[in-house]
Amino acid sequence: MYTKLRKTKEGVDDLIPSITKILNMKEPGELYSGNPDTIKEEYANLAKAHHPDKNGNTDEATEAMAKINDWYQLSLELIKDGKWMTPGVIKLSAKDNKTYEVKYRVAHDFELGKMYIGNTVVLYLVNNLHKDLFDNTSKIINGFTFASSDMKEEVSKYLPKILAKFETKDDQLGIVIQKTPDLFLLKDVLEYFDGKVPDRHVAWILSSLYNITCYMDYAKLSQNAISLDTYFISTKYHSGSLLGGWWYSVPQGEKMLGVSEKVYSVMPPQVKSKKSGNIQTDLEAIRLIGRELLGDKNGTKLASMGIPQPFIDWLRGVSSTKALKDYSDWREVLNKSYGERKFVELNIDDKEFYEKIKRKR
Repeated sequence: MYTKLRKTKEGVDDLIPSITKILNMKEPGELYSGNPDTIKEEYANLAKAHHPDKNGNTDEATEAMAKINDWYQLSLELIKDGKWMTPGVIKLSAKDNKTYEVKYRVAHDFELGKMYIGNTVVLYLVNNLHKDLFDNTSKIINGFTFASSDMKEEVSKYLPKILAKFETKDDQLGIVIQKTPDLFLLKDVLEYFDGKVPDRHVAWILSSLYNITCYMDYAKLSQNAISLDTYFISTKYHSGSLLGGWWYSVPQGEKMLGVSEKVYSVMPPQVKSKKSGNIQTDLEAIRLIGRELLGDKNGTKLASMGIPQPFIDWLRGVSSTKALKDYSDWREVLNKSYGERKFVELNIDDKEFYEKIKRKR
């Protein structure tokens, strides 16, 4: 991050980032401090040091100068609108005059906007064009039902809890979901493993997902967005939480509000025809996740990976119409594939994890 300027005796700022560093920067917060009282001086010093005329008019110098200019204007707008982002921190000014600040480890675009993943929260910023889906999210989450207090205590661990909901001054919609520090987004886990997760770990990940779909079938819900982008796993506890995607959720049998392109690709034909919520959509999405985690989303190369044949047949097969039936059959597949169930440890250091994710971007 570019922060306080420090002058040398010659009057040259010795903390100004190099042209190479500027070209590799991803966010304005890496170049400017976000301080409205000093940003003009920061810009002047950057422009003075890196003007193309002083750097041989190279293509790199010209590109760096363009970024300095563009990000200066963008920074002024972000500061004015209360949306300034320091790397790892996002501040948002809401219409209720509250300021929301979220520290995050990694950020991702998704089909409705952007998500920011922190240690204890996930912030979803949704474009106002999708207000109906945004409102549906809280409706579904706040409407979860349980057969007993014991069921609620157990199952709630794997479902989202809303901590805050707001509208920003520039008409974005924000929702903050509680998260435990041990949870990692499945998409990031796959990237951490360079595109292929060991099959034994894929097996317990699918088991944790089937547990959640059994609850959804009990609650007569169709989630419609189970994917690498919405599911978080705990490698420490061999469990997971479905924190994202609830914007598309509907009661089973009711008209669907939408679905992600990836989930649509595996949606059963009869569901596409009726366009109504059906647990089979979620069950097919789980098999897709299994194939994706193994690095073969179409399932055509699984036989060459040394994966047990019952597991391969399952991933290539068609789901049933009931979550409990799929879960029961899946447990038989696990037994045939790996024998007696045992805990296979998967240690991930969160610092190393996020550093690797950032390096790969």
